[in-house]
Order: sequence, then structure tokens, then C-alpha cells
Amino acid sequence: MIGGRWKWPHLENLNYYLSLGVKVFRIPFKWNRLQPDIAKPLEPAALEGLDRLVGRAVGEGAVVLLDMHDYGRRDKIVIGDGTSAATLESYASFWGELAQRYGKNSLVWYGLMNEPHDQDPILNLNTQNAACAEIRRRGGTGTVLFSGIAWTGAHSWTKTSNGTVMLQAFDPVDNYGFDMHQYLDKGFGGSNPIATEGIGKRILKSATDWATQHRKRIFIGEFATGRTEGSLRELRDLLDAMMARPDIFLGATYWAGGGVWGNTNQQTVDPPRDSPGVMSEQMNLLLPYVGCRG
Repeated sequence: MIGGRWKWPHLENLNYYLSLGVKVFRIPFKWNRLQPDIAKPLEPAALEGLDRLVGRAVGEGAVVLLDMHDYGRRDKIVIGDGTSAATLESYASFWGELAQRYGKNSLVWYGLMNEPHDQDPILNLNTQNAACAEIRRRGGTGTVLFSGIAWTGAHSWTKTSNGTVMLQAFDPVDNYGFDMHQYLDKGFGGSNPIATEGIGKRILKSATDWATQHRKRIFIGEFATGRTEGSLRELRDLLDAMMARPDIFLGATYWAGGGVWGNTNQQTVDPPRDSPGVMSEQMNLLLPYVGCRG
């Protein structure tokens, strides 16, 4: 279960970012890694690694965002659609198990689903509302982040049903926000390391206006770009746009670190494997923004 290509990041990688003052870590996982059999106990070997990362980060006062990285599905079937054991109830119960394990620490946050897509928006809303309710019932105190359909893109939030449907997101203790993702390349998918000129200043405006109008909060769970001078300029503009509205933006996590990206990825903030003492251009740019919300 823990062998092969899948593994938790090494503590050395986490320690690198802690030493730079990073205050929030998004830790992705797949539901079936932590709970191979639905409605059965969680996998102890997988939890051991997660416990180690969570304990180290929160011990240094950093937020850990638990991120179910499943795109609205389990085993390629949409959660809650009635065709598999991955029901609304089993999904909510899984989140309740994590809340019971970590919930007394408010530095543990809950990212209910990474990038749902090609599914009914009401079903997406209902499954996440059920999960949030179960997190609170089982003692979870940290912030809950809801995700919209259409890959939860900030650029398209108000152009899709997210702008209306997700207004019905409900947290019994009113400690929640919306996980939105925003890449800077053409098409907004993040596969191209070259940012579109002028995108950094304008791309969050419609989502920011929506959040302002409805008194909502946003967390940018994924953003990234490449190392060219122009791309880094757009990255700085994006960060400045978030910093200008601390009433709206809870924070952000760059995609990605973790020590698994090697030497060829142009967008990671990890140091090169063959030059571990060299800081990436993106990390160097991010440093003045790191931890700035205390």
C-alpha cells in the first residue's frame, strides 16, 4: 500500500520549507490510500506517515490542509451518484474519521475535494455539505474548504454554476472558505510553464468581486508558473492581488513541492535534486509573501 510510486514526502523536504517560514502545507492523498475498503478502518501504515507530517508541521505552528485529491471520484466513479459503495454517507464518514483523529487541533484544515469536474453541481454541493457536517459532529475545529465543479477554477467561478450553487455551502460553525485554483498559462491548466502576459493582475478579479458581494472567503489551493522573467512577473502580480485583499484571501499553496519533481520540472519550488542548496526562482519570489499573515 505504501510502496511503489506512492509515498509521503520525506520530513527533510518539509523541514526545508519550515526553515523558510512557510506556514501552510497542503498534503494530498487519495481516499483509497487511507481507507482501502469503504466503511472499514483506516489504513494504519498510511496514517503513520500522515501523522508524522501533520505532527511536525503543526508542532511548528503551521497549518496542514488535508486534501482529498480525487477529482470528485473514487475508482473513477463519481462519489454519491448511487452506482457504487462510494456513497455520500461513506464519503462523509471518512472525513469524520480524520476529524476525530486530528480535529482538536485547529491548525488542521480540511480540503474536501480536489478539482471536481464533469459532475452534477448539486451532487457536489450535497456531498461536501455532508462531509462538513460530519467533520463538525466528530470534533473537527479547523477551517473547511469547499470546492466547486469545473476543476474549481477561480477564473471560471462566476461563469459556471459555482457562482450560485456554492452559495449554499454550509458549515455549522461558520468557519469555512472556498478552495479555488488558478494557473497562469493559456487554458489555465498549469501544463505550460509560460504565463500569459497580463494575467496576474486581472485573473482573480471576478472571483474576488463574487466573494466581496457575498461575504465569502477564498483559499487559492493551487497556482504555479515557470521560471521566465515574464512568468515570474505574472506570479508576483497574482500574489499582490491576493495580498491586497486579506479580508477575502485566507492564504494559498503553490503547486508544488514535496521532493518528487526531479530536475526537469520548470514550475516546482523544490530545489534541484543535484543542487539541494539552490533555491528555485519561484521560491525566491515567494519568500517575501511567506507567513505574512502571521
